[in-house]
Amino acid sequence: MSSDRRSQTNPFVYLDISIDGVSAGRIVIELRSDVVPKTAENFRALCTGEKGIGVYGKPLHYKGVRFHKAVNQFMVQGGDIVNGDGSCGESIYGPKFEDENFTLTAKSGVLAMANEGRPDTNSSQFCITTIPCPHINGTNVIFGEVVAGFELVDEMQRYGEGDDGRPGAECVIEDCGEITEQNWDVCCRDGTSDKIPEFPTDWRNIGAVSLDDLISCIRDVKAAGNGMFSERRYKAAIRKYRKCLRYVDYALSIVQGMHEKETEHNLTSTFILQCNLNLAACYSRTEDYRACIECCTQVLDRSPRNEKALYRRGQANFALKNYEAALSDLRRAERASPHNRAVLALLDEVRRCSRRYNELQKQRLSKFFREQKERAAAANN
Repeated sequence: MSSDRRSQTNPFVYLDISIDGVSAGRIVIELRSDVVPKTAENFRALCTGEKGIGVYGKPLHYKGVRFHKAVNQFMVQGGDIVNGDGSCGESIYGPKFEDENFTLTAKSGVLAMANEGRPDTNSSQFCITTIPCPHINGTNVIFGEVVAGFELVDEMQRYGEGDDGRPGAECVIEDCGEITEQNWDVCCRDGTSDKIPEFPTDWRNIGAVSLDDLISCIRDVKAAGNGMFSERRYKAAIRKYRKCLRYVDYALSIVQGMHEKETEHNLTSTFILQCNLNLAACYSRTEDYRACIECCTQVLDRSPRNEKALYRRGQANFALKNYEAALSDLRRAERASPHNRAVLALLDEVRRCSRRYNELQKQRLSKFFREQKERAAAANN
């Protein structure tokens, strides 16, 4: 069947995702009812919640359900509407239903039913692949494909940590439902000045947007981040500044092709430097000091004497007890701004802590060598 014909017959659904309590964007999925109608209908109805309460006493609905597993360079898995941890699940047909067929194959960005490792054990659990996965062909029923929001799926799978695959961040389906193929609605709807999709790849007519309008949209995203920062919603602000930088990268790819040096410089100074500085401030307040250091380094690679970047990187290194690195940054910040009281105060504090640390290390080493000498003497006696 042609893709045009498919779009007329297959349903489309959406999953609105939050990460650690912050809205992260929308995933839009085409369900392949033309190939696996029963499996597609199960997922569609679980997105709408129209079937009510299941046999386990829980809503037959994905809303509020988390992704309990993430494996980097493989997939994310969710859909346990009963326990939320991957130990159970329920279909609209009962606890389990049969494998419909294995016609579709597991390329990148498809949805597959998760099962218990045995035939005919499908429930509500599913996974979304991030790479081609031929090893699940013939064992897991493929029933859908991501048509928007794949980069969000890719972000989620990078939270996979450890052998158990438990995500390092809480990824939750905040809302879900059915939509028409023409009404993807992946634009931001959080009530701020930000009105554009989370990722440039999901803005279907972005090529028709003028550079001036695109820069205006980027400015609105940054303004939304500034508002969230002022409200001390630092995790939400981080997502806005990260989004701003994604669109700046896209805009720079256009500008560089046009050889617009002045516009390129303005994008760099207005957005790349400022957003990274703001990100560093957010990460410092959320105590993610390594991320703070990375953002400051991004700024200093472009502006080596940037006082704010040197100060914030010095703060982060101090928090991590990297005293020599902190002293180096703060001395540079002092040279850039000799009368900055915050820099001078922090520099004095780091010097005091560094001296105490070095003295403590000397005492420990002295004690260690003294004990070693005493043991050697006792052994000789």
